[in-house]
Amino acid sequence: MSKPAWLLLVIAALIFSYYARPFYDFSWVVMSRIRDAVTTRLGAPMLRQERQQVLDSADGQAREMDAYLQGLRDAQSLDRTLAALDFSSTDNYVLSTKAMRARFQESLRYPPPGYLDAITGKVADEPAGEDGIATYRRLEIPVLPGVHAIGYYMRPRNAGARDKLPLVIAAAGRGGIPEPTADGKLPIVQHDSKDFAWEALRRGYAVWLPTFAHFAFGSNDYRDRLAVNAWESGTSLPAIEIAKVVKALDVLTQRDDIDPQRVAMIGHSYGGFYTLYTSALEPRIRVAAVSAYLNDRAKVLDASAPGGFLDWRYPDSLTLWRDPAVVALVAPRPLLFIAGNQDQLFPIEGARRTAPEAARVYKQLGIGERFEFSEFVARHDFNGAAALDFVDKYMGRGAGSPK
Repeated sequence: MSKPAWLLLVIAALIFSYYARPFYDFSWVVMSRIRDAVTTRLGAPMLRQERQQVLDSADGQAREMDAYLQGLRDAQSLDRTLAALDFSSTDNYVLSTKAMRARFQESLRYPPPGYLDAITGKVADEPAGEDGIATYRRLEIPVLPGVHAIGYYMRPRNAGARDKLPLVIAAAGRGGIPEPTADGKLPIVQHDSKDFAWEALRRGYAVWLPTFAHFAFGSNDYRDRLAVNAWESGTSLPAIEIAKVVKALDVLTQRDDIDPQRVAMIGHSYGGFYTLYTSALEPRIRVAAVSAYLNDRAKVLDASAPGGFLDWRYPDSLTLWRDPAVVALVAPRPLLFIAGNQDQLFPIEGARRTAPEAARVYKQLGIGERFEFSEFVARHDFNGAAALDFVDKYMGRGAGSPK
């Protein structure tokens, strides 16, 4: 064979060897498996266990760990939380919550990365229409790099352009989107006492109606994926959503037509969660009304499907931060909890057990009247009239805000 022919043969063999590498690797794996199987069969027998023994051992370890974790949850009582607070006066109490609030922020990974950086983006503020009750503007507010707080700013139609109105932040839950009207569009506000904005507008409040990431077309698990992605990235989904409410409040309280000293927040279900948690972190919210959220949080989470309410399962959520402990960070500001006595998601029994614990904080401060728990005949519903009655009581248009 001539030299050029040999050279071509060598080159062809090298090319074949390169592309046949996966085949060689696979063959090596197969031969290794065969070798291990033969060695195991022919070698001297070693320690053996019945399969059931192995399963029982693993199950026993799982039960031990479960009991240990349950013990950690049970050991953290409200008494231990309150022992670190100074109840000698409301001023001293507020000062003593500083370290506790910092620990709460740490658990939530709040504020999210990038929040404290200067946000130079411009607020998009566009008219969205008007009707017989209000004028509406759609705002898009930069909060984090590439992340915006989006919602509707509403003012009663009969309010003067220069009137400095008190502000109500109205937080809807996952079921907060109303049914489409005949034209296929979703009404932003409805003439209904269960609506999150109508009752407030009717009573003369300006309203901020934020949009939360509760829904996405074509995907039922995207919120859980967001929750996991947030933990993996050093923050939490609640931290991001709360930051959006707080940044919107920064912008809205700079307006000439808003009284920054009179801000309330009301919310239902998931919106109730955000109302309680945002009020705990943001002292500019002077009054809060929470509907269909306060409960025995451990029982709610344990009863949900594995991983249910994933964004509520942040570190220490059932050791340090059950609902009464979060309430302690809202005090001494007025706080109302409303619950339907037939709530199918958060059973009324859990709310009835938890409300007295939350009320203890206010009673120890000598301001027990500022905490209210109210039941009404309903399922997982919102009672806008009751929420606004409470807001009126402490922050009505003619009333000063509580100190």
